[in-house]
Amino acid sequence: MHLLRNRALIQLSLGHLFLDLFSSVVPVLLAFFSIPMGLTNAQIATAASIYNFVSSLIQPAFGWLTDRIGSRWIGSLGLLWTMVTMSLVVVVGQVGSYSLLVAVLCLAALGSAAFHPQGAMNATHVEERYRTTSASIFFFFGNMGLMSGPLLAGVILQNFGPATFPLLILAGLPVVFLLATTAPLSEQSQLPEQAGEAGPRQKSKAYLTLAVLAPLVTMIAFRSWANFGTTTFLPKFFQDQGWDPTSYGIIASLWMLGTAIGNVSGGPLADRFGRRRLVSFSLLAMVPIMVVLPLVGGWLPFPLTVLGGLTSGLSFSVIMVLAQSLLPGGKGLASGFTMGFMFASGAIGNVINGWLADWLGLAISLQSVAAIAAVAAACAFFLPPTRPAVVEGAATDQIA
Repeated sequence: MHLLRNRALIQLSLGHLFLDLFSSVVPVLLAFFSIPMGLTNAQIATAASIYNFVSSLIQPAFGWLTDRIGSRWIGSLGLLWTMVTMSLVVVVGQVGSYSLLVAVLCLAALGSAAFHPQGAMNATHVEERYRTTSASIFFFFGNMGLMSGPLLAGVILQNFGPATFPLLILAGLPVVFLLATTAPLSEQSQLPEQAGEAGPRQKSKAYLTLAVLAPLVTMIAFRSWANFGTTTFLPKFFQDQGWDPTSYGIIASLWMLGTAIGNVSGGPLADRFGRRRLVSFSLLAMVPIMVVLPLVGGWLPFPLTVLGGLTSGLSFSVIMVLAQSLLPGGKGLASGFTMGFMFASGAIGNVINGWLADWLGLAISLQSVAAIAAVAAACAFFLPPTRPAVVEGAATDQIA
């Protein structure tokens, strides 16, 4: 695949890997510090939700800024900021102040908010027929970071102690340098298809009516709620079952592994079977998995966690490309709004799941994700169908 030989795309994707590696340690860190700090499930959910909500509020602004001044320094500095501030979270966690911990998480959220809109924009700055696949590659690397982060954090915290966590910054510094010194895809040569793709893109955005916007927004919100409600509380659930940090770090990483596989598979599958079918089927498949996952023991949680992540991840890159084609404005702004809304809706849902966990237990909270995913799947049925089309010799996806 020629996209895997695209240096700018791979460097951008590596940046996504390291950014999400550091971002994904938040649930494991909160579970680790919950015992010495005496945190309730609601406090854990609130801290994680504030982190995601702050990021979501600022992402559209960074997306707008990317459209105006370019993305090179926004992406590289966003990654560096995330690595430094997330290491500071570990330091502050040892102090034992919940309010200080939340404050540093708010600062850490700025790095993710800066990186993601420019990343999503650049990842789709390729020929029209490769956009969904290119986005899948970008988000696959991100999901590999999401998978590696909890695993590394669990091993480091259990075997070496939290003081050694900041050493991970050294591994990411070369990627920061590469992002800062390489022209991103959006600043490279004009795409050959761009002159001929204005028509399809304008035609797609013409379909942005309330009948399209309402199910799209609701589906994104509930899909994000389902994913965030799982990733935040899986480590805490298995910690309460007596698992050690390495073990519940592994279970969190397995969810992200499944998400990564789903992400890289979702683009080609959507191109073949249609975006609406892919999104609705994957979210429906998530329902029985989340009903059963909190009830089983032994080795069964491991494969079920991978399958749950797979069903969640299949729709992510597809949603991003669909939103970019429908929302007005620049691609950076559209990416910022979409990812910001994902983070915000997931953060709000997280708080609800935290209250539910304190009221009825973590098992019920996790099982509620099944109902949330079912609502998202129902909304996906009302999205406009897609069909393959040929525009000036290039295969594209059109809104039919």
